Amino acid sequence: MNLTNPDAVHDVVIIGAGPGGICAAIMLEQRGVRDVVVLERSAGIGGTWYNNRYPGLACDVPSDLYSYSFFQDYDWSRAFARRSEMCRYVEEAAQRFGVADRVVLNAGVESARWDEAAAQWVVVSAAGTYRARTVIGAVGMFNEPSRPEIPGLDSFGGPLVHTAEWPGDADVSFLEGKSVGVIGAAASAVQLVPAIAPVVGELSVFHRTPQWVFPKDDQVYDDAVRAERRADPSIVAGLRVASTDFVDRLCDFGNATLMAELREKGLGNLDAVSDPRMREKLTPVLPIGAQRTLLSSEYYPAFNQDHVRLVTDPIAEVRPDEVVTSAGAHRVDVLLLATGYAAHRFLSVIDVAGRDGTDLASVWEDGAYAYKGITLDRFPNLFMLYGPNTNGGSIIDKLESQSRYAVGKICHLLEHDLAALEVSSDAVTAYNKQLAIDLERVEAWRVEGSRYFRAPSGRVVTQCPYPPTEYDALTLADDLADYVTTAR
Repeated sequence: MNLTNPDAVHDVVIIGAGPGGICAAIMLEQRGVRDVVVLERSAGIGGTWYNNRYPGLACDVPSDLYSYSFFQDYDWSRAFARRSEMCRYVEEAAQRFGVADRVVLNAGVESARWDEAAAQWVVVSAAGTYRARTVIGAVGMFNEPSRPEIPGLDSFGGPLVHTAEWPGDADVSFLEGKSVGVIGAAASAVQLVPAIAPVVGELSVFHRTPQWVFPKDDQVYDDAVRAERRADPSIVAGLRVASTDFVDRLCDFGNATLMAELREKGLGNLDAVSDPRMREKLTPVLPIGAQRTLLSSEYYPAFNQDHVRLVTDPIAEVRPDEVVTSAGAHRVDVLLLATGYAAHRFLSVIDVAGRDGTDLASVWEDGAYAYKGITLDRFPNLFMLYGPNTNGGSIIDKLESQSRYAVGKICHLLEHDLAALEVSSDAVTAYNKQLAIDLERVEAWRVEGSRYFRAPSGRVVTQCPYPPTEYDALTLADDLADYVTTAR
């Protein structure tokens, strides 16, 4: 297959070669759809696991659950995979299931526009322009770093590094012996702080809202355990069932018994901080679930080190060599931004135009939405993975459900030689009306201070209120009646 033929019209173009894009390519291959091009902006396969390289980066979902159901015999080295191992896993999946040759690297997509007359998508990338009958957007949530709006931030004179743009592979040489400031207290900070504390001279962690951080049983598998896991597939299968059951119970944070257990575990984890005043500043004030739940057994102990300090006073400004808070100035040589991503953008990080030139970013001006988080009216033959309101639990589990759904619709279009398959606006409206009701029932997401899950408008756009098994059932339902088809 010539992936660069400018005259070719491919059956499918997939945007992104992370876990979602590779999953979709594999499922298409399994259904006999092989005229597929996967456009990846980076120089390697793996998505966010390839792009992020900050020290301490690891998965916060057990490896046995954070893996494809059809690729369970991978020889994991530990309970929670580190960044490099996750990359290897996705790469090996692409190779094993025969889709690696469909990936075009260094092919960042600039735009995707629907050509109504030809019933094709025109996808412009750094590697050239591609035409396709269908498109799967697999860019996910974590693709555009979020920089805090702090006066004077750009005036800082030393290295200013966002965790999403870490130089080198977990390089810490530029931190050695330096006075380092970390802004942020969520997932990346919880992993970064204990990883860099041993090498810096001084470390100031600028903390706005304390988060719930639960202990992480990150068992490293020795040779005997790995051999046992390889010999007995029921071990991994049992762990997957147990993890899925836990995620199902956790989903809406309304299980009082489970919340009490988690609260006890979180506060018990916090007891690792020896200074009672610091421990009080690190004690969460929001309910469990109001922000992303975090796992680490190393974060809190890091604050027991004499050269690590916690700063909770609001930041007023940044100067060339210091961070100024409401209580005073803190000199720093290096400033690290552990402030995450603009998680509310989804596929609109790309210039996407649907039927009649409809601009996706404009449609989502008040917050992203979709039908089952996967597709949208006015955007025929377009499907999304890890789209609006699909976050929660193991994203690999969700990506499989969504990939299977998208591939099913694409196969229907190809088998019936349709020009277009488009979800109806009535179906989109009805789905999101019910979704809004179900989101409102999750009290943890309604409290003031629950910012991570929201678009600037205030709408909850990332979270899925349905347990993974229930969402999977939604994607398995026969819903072709919700679609409008156009013959060629």
